[in-house]
Amino acid sequence: MCAVALGTLATLGTPANATPSAAPGASSGTAPGTAPATATSVSSDRAARADTPWKLRTPLSETTSREFWDVAATGAKDAWAVGRRTDGADGPTPLIRHWNGSAWTDVPAASTDGKAAQLEKVAAAAPGDAWAAGTLADNTSAPVVLQHWDGVKWTKVGHAAPAEGSLSFVGDLAAFGAKAAWLTSFDWDPNGGPQVSRLERWTGSAWRTVSLPAAPGGGEVQPWDITGTGPDDVWVTASAMTGEVSVPLLYHWNGGGWTVREVPAPGAHPTGWVANHAVATGRNSVYVVGKTNDPQSSTATMAARWTGSRWQSLPALPVGEANAAGAGGAGRPWIAGWAPGSPHAVLARWTGTAWATEELPADVTEHSEMSTVLGVAGVPGTRGVLAAGTAGCASDPVQCGVLVSRDLG
Repeated sequence: MCAVALGTLATLGTPANATPSAAPGASSGTAPGTAPATATSVSSDRAARADTPWKLRTPLSETTSREFWDVAATGAKDAWAVGRRTDGADGPTPLIRHWNGSAWTDVPAASTDGKAAQLEKVAAAAPGDAWAAGTLADNTSAPVVLQHWDGVKWTKVGHAAPAEGSLSFVGDLAAFGAKAAWLTSFDWDPNGGPQVSRLERWTGSAWRTVSLPAAPGGGEVQPWDITGTGPDDVWVTASAMTGEVSVPLLYHWNGGGWTVREVPAPGAHPTGWVANHAVATGRNSVYVVGKTNDPQSSTATMAARWTGSRWQSLPALPVGEANAAGAGGAGRPWIAGWAPGSPHAVLARWTGTAWATEELPADVTEHSEMSTVLGVAGVPGTRGVLAAGTAGCASDPVQCGVLVSRDLG
């Protein structure tokens, strides 16, 4: 079985795409155990949370399970968060919320023909051009769920179904213009058949498969994360798989062709490394973060920056794994994950010399048992950053959707 595969939905509703290295049936999104707290540590933790610059944008609601899995913005008056709502025994329904500069409001998703579904990724190129992607929740051989926003409503967009017996899953989604949306996905056969990974581009009328050049050292190329600054500056992380050994790669599209580079790893590992996320902060500035391709060594992380001419190695991540990454409005990369011993997610930014970690607001951490952040996005035209995720509220099994911001007023 290929190592880049699906992780099942975990305790906090972590989408399958949170960890490309997790094998089917793994539960990589479950928060680690909490270490015993002393009175002194509790006091200091509360003081730290009180000082966090992050603000909760919408109250935690325990009346219906709401989970946010991704967030995107085109400006201070246009942002999207997607996920799922679960109410009763009929399964989840897609959840879409929109920020208009003054309030978050629910926006109806396109029809999923009465089938339970969730949205796991969102990307926006303009106020009238956004995409959302997800999956059906019934474990059937069905195409990924794709929806497009035209400024008025969300509409369903067709996509090819996987081979009979295989399941389709979303990897990543990005949008840079009307004919420059990109999607990674993969089909997995639970009966042991081959995994099929693909990269696709929206042509303006259909999704077309894009072939990446061969890996420098050989191996099956499996594309994963997508970032960039425009239609002619798109970056895609990938893994070159040879058996269970993975080599992390970074592909670049300049509008006319591809180049590929191997991402430097901090050391040798028997199963190799995977590049979970990439963040472009400029045309010649791309940050790549990842981890080992070994579930038994999940805390071994990697981080590097491509400057346009060379690789710059960064210190290991301050979290066991980056569940989300994005570029802040101030042009700095952000990541989110769990710090050792804590059930709550933390956010960290690269300052240029070190990773600076920040807590979620007390409105989240003091009113939930655990939390995770699954989407981070900068707000163009501002210094602001948005983050989306889920908190385990007291009324189990209710999940509370989390939307937080920094430097956004």
